[in-house]
Amino acid sequence: MFEVFSEKDIQEVRDANRLIVSHDNEPYCVDDDVLKEIFYHVNSFSDVLSQRDKIVKKSTHVVAEISYNQPFCEGNRRTSFYVLKSFLGRNGFTIRFYSIKEKEEFADLLRRTAKEKFEGDPTIYSKVERYLERKIEPVKFDYL
Repeated sequence: MFEVFSEKDIQEVRDANRLIVSHDNEPYCVDDDVLKEIFYHVNSFSDVLSQRDKIVKKSTHVVAEISYNQPFCEGNRRTSFYVLKSFLGRNGFTIRFYSIKEKEEFADLLRRTAKEKFEGDPTIYSKVERYLERKIEPVKFDYL
C-alpha cells in the first residue's frame, strides 16, 4: 500500500499542476511551504487502524487542503482531483460517479471548499469526508 507522500510524490503533484495549467494557458506558480505543510498533515494520519478509513481520511485532506489552502496560482481543484484519483488507485480504491449529477456534486463541493475558507467555515473538511466515505470503493478486477 502507498500511504505516505514522499518528496518525489510531492514533485509529481507540482508537475501535474504545471501540466494542468499549461493546457489552459494559465500561469504556474506554487507556494512550496503551503504544499509541503499539506502533505505533512496528510501523512500524519498513519495511526488510523482501518485501511479504508485511513484512505478516506488521507483522501479528504488531500482534496480539501489543496482546494482550501490554494498552494498553486491556478488549477488547485483540478490538481486535487488528479492527486485524489492517483492516491486512490495506488491503494486499490477508486471514486466512481454514476451520473453527471454526481460528478457535478463533487465539483460543487470542491468549489465550496475554496469559498468556505474565505467565509471562515472549518466544517468543510467533515463535509468532504462524509462525501468521500460514500463514494470511495475498492477497485474490482473482474476479468472472467
